[in-house]
Amino acid sequence: MAISRSSSWKEHRLADRLACGGTEYSVDLVARKATGVEGWKVTIIFLPRGEGQEIKVDLPNAASTADVRRLVTEYEGADDRLRTLCEGAPQA
Repeated sequence: MAISRSSSWKEHRLADRLACGGTEYSVDLVARKATGVEGWKVTIIFLPRGEGQEIKVDLPNAASTADVRRLVTEYEGADDRLRTLCEGAPQA
């Protein structure tokens, strides 16, 4: 289900439950227009469903809305790929 805050912000749930490193996460892709960025700044956010730290993984910028949609299609349901991103992310 996609949620849109404004025309400069796009958010999409990639996974409702993803186990990574002993913690269960909800995973969202967020794309936003940012000052000084051509196109969309794209981040995958791992939100802990209980205790744990939020993890953010920046992806390369998307040039267009179509590129954002392509990324959503690419990552949605790709649990192994998301888990690899989660495990490789620097911890805060």
